Amino acid sequence: MLTKTFVALSGATLLLAGCGSKTATDGNTTTTATTTATPAATRVRGVVQKVDANALTIQGYDGKTSAVPIDAKTGFAWVVGSSLATLKTGDFIGTATTGPDSALRAVEVVIFPESMRGSGEGHYGWDVPGVVAASGGSSAGSSGMTNGTVQEQSGMTNGTVQEQSGMTNGTVQEQSGMTNGTVSSTAGTAGETMLTVSYKGGTAKVLVPAGTPIVRFEPTERSVVAKGQKVFVVQTADAPGAKFVAVGKDGLTPPM
Repeated sequence: MLTKTFVALSGATLLLAGCGSKTATDGNTTTTATTTATPAATRVRGVVQKVDANALTIQGYDGKTSAVPIDAKTGFAWVVGSSLATLKTGDFIGTATTGPDSALRAVEVVIFPESMRGSGEGHYGWDVPGVVAASGGSSAGSSGMTNGTVQEQSGMTNGTVQEQSGMTNGTVQEQSGMTNGTVSSTAGTAGETMLTVSYKGGTAKVLVPAGTPIVRFEPTERSVVAKGQKVFVVQTADAPGAKFVAVGKDGLTPPM
């Protein structure tokens, strides 16, 4: 059953990616890839108020309540706490970031299981990450997601990061912002780590400040969803039920 769930999750997380193309080159990010068009996605973040056979009632962090349909094709995953100490060169990650491409700053990092490698790979725009929304905040400026492979981790000794948010999917070359990719090395000053993340067509450097939420996905089933849990849900207009439901384990807030 868990194998089937992971297959569903791999397909669902492809919907985390943005659409269109982006070409950029600076000292921090180089992108020349064109992303594949995917159905427009709606992301719901909040606390489960009610669980029915075919729907979840979720109260968003803004106080608004919505009913989210689920069906046999909906994928489910636990979101569990982790740390950069477990991150290795070659791991595939996703990271939501703030700041311009020249100074990406992570607000959360998701380490994907090997079976989900390549999910949503790339660097593209994002909305308000859960870690920001749950605290009552909003994205200042642009936000982005980076999914890719971590190529390198190193410590940061100086630098200023602007307050913008972004999500980038690709291979991690350095840590700063939201990047999905493979990690190469890790080091830092005062707890800060710079990741270099690579993805098809580009690379990104992402600074990961001390205290940044680091999580992992673990496959699970719909039976674990209960009232009071915090969730992150992805819906698309081309499907009757939600594509993906990520459930925070032991009260954890899905930070993406």
